[in-house]
Amino acid sequence: MESLSFYENQFIKADSLISDGNIADGKELLEEILAQYPDFGKAHNHLGWIYYNKLSNHDRGIYHYKLAMKFEPKYPPPYINYTYLLIDIGRYAEAKEHIKNTMQNLENFDYSTYNSELGRMAEYENEYTAAYNYYKLAKKNALNPNFIDNMNANMKRVKDKMSIFEKLKLKLN
Repeated sequence: MESLSFYENQFIKADSLISDGNIADGKELLEEILAQYPDFGKAHNHLGWIYYNKLSNHDRGIYHYKLAMKFEPKYPPPYINYTYLLIDIGRYAEAKEHIKNTMQNLENFDYSTYNSELGRMAEYENEYTAAYNYYKLAKKNALNPNFIDNMNANMKRVKDKMSIFEKLKLKLN
């Protein structure tokens, strides 16, 4: 069996292949890594991303994201990727619970991104005041100017959807 550092280098190659759009070769390399090191969490995260985003296989995406979080509990990407997946397939209660647990247990928690996702769920559920407030919180904690612009656009869009009474409540708070 080859050393873990060899497979870490292979992972970097797989990541590069995926970034360059060569998903098939990246997937193959990730599968080779996991054949030797089935507990290589970062490889599971990337496979989860491929299954979810490129192959629309949500069950396999969930499977790999859960393994990534199990084997690399301090590695942030699978936590947010799993959140995106749950929201995209409409499993809001699970997504909210996952976000709550992530906030409590992950050291490198990105408040802006998670508040944005809480806002997205609230908006989908027609809870416009809550969505507005989550987007506002996301903006407050953000540093990226493009993200801040997106939060401003989200807040405007949600405000346009609000009833007159909801808009009045915003002004009073």
